Amino acid sequence: MVHQVTEQVYQVMERILEDMLHPAAYIPYGIGAGGLFLLGWLFIYACSFGTKRQKKGRGPWRLFFCVVYLTVLLILAFFSREPGSRTGIDWELFATWGKSAQSHAYFIENILMFVPFGLLLPAAVPAMRSGIICVGSGFFLSAGLELAQLLTGRGFCQLDDIVTNTAGCAAGYLFFLIWHRFCKKQEN
Repeated sequence: MVHQVTEQVYQVMERILEDMLHPAAYIPYGIGAGGLFLLGWLFIYACSFGTKRQKKGRGPWRLFFCVVYLTVLLILAFFSREPGSRTGIDWELFATWGKSAQSHAYFIENILMFVPFGLLLPAAVPAMRSGIICVGSGFFLSAGLELAQLLTGRGFCQLDDIVTNTAGCAAGYLFFLIWHRFCKKQEN
């Protein structure tokens, strides 16, 4: 029994690692978008030199990583799919869990896909440091992606995706809280 469970966990992990290669191909596009963001930031910084609006520190780099992540997310969840290739709505909760290692992997991947949202956004945007705002934003982004997929046929609209994406955002936010508290202790 233990061997069988271990084998199933191994198969799920193997599928997840294989599937992670797909979004890795979009990272150069994310870096390009992040680079354009940094150029814009530098332009604004140069124009505001000597004024009170001048910003210093890690802010631009944190936002750079947010832009990279959001670009990869949008390409993966929306733009990499052919319009009209998938249609339908699935309102059954946990229907995507299925029985195969691949369906389990998809379910877990949907959680993992939004962990960076909950971690990066509060690090870069102070308004996102409220758990309700951060996780709520993750929920609305996920629901918006599902609606866009439904309207364009670029993906199945699934309740599971919204729930798992929101859970991933909440997990990322918890990681942010742990990291943020650790950094504050290091400063003291």
